[in-house]
Amino acid sequence: MPHLTAHAPTRDIMTSLARAGWGEISGSEHKGTRAMLRALVDLLPYGSGEGLVTAPQLADASGYSERWVRSRLSELEARGLIIWRRGGVVAGKCVPSHVRIAKGAVLALVGIARSMKDAAVEARRAVTRRRVVGLSFVLGKRRRPAIRNSLQASSPSRGSLPTLPRRDASPHHECSHGEPRGSAYCALCRRDLPA
Repeated sequence: MPHLTAHAPTRDIMTSLARAGWGEISGSEHKGTRAMLRALVDLLPYGSGEGLVTAPQLADASGYSERWVRSRLSELEARGLIIWRRGGVVAGKCVPSHVRIAKGAVLALVGIARSMKDAAVEARRAVTRRRVVGLSFVLGKRRRPAIRNSLQASSPSRGSLPTLPRRDASPHHECSHGEPRGSAYCALCRRDLPA
């Protein structure tokens, strides 16, 4: 992957941040912050990463309430990941906010996230190595056979269902409709029989 700069599209920078493990904004307590950053990337132009946006638009894109959107935007601004010029009402008209994603700050967060992820992966590897050091051979978990397999094994297959013995066709057993086994097997003859 080529080295990312602040000239890269915001979606590429966000993908890089997500793959690096989100760094300081990882964990369940920051899921709203991550959702807001993603919503900004989706709503703003990819090249510049800046534009006009309203809280209701961000609420629709992120799935959070407008109140939560404003609090997460404040957190992103406090972390230096966005520059937020608040909108409001000017001369009786609503004016949207102007938001710019600080690509340089997000790229710095990518670097921090990569070092945090590398440390976590190395710790995980060490734990796994300690766990398997004494094992010489590990069998995979045996899968329990599906219940339909056991049902199929206990029931006869279609080819082995009991069938009536085949009788030799002889002219004296044949019914008037041409059934070689006789009138007891002929549907037309049985229809005429009294019930």
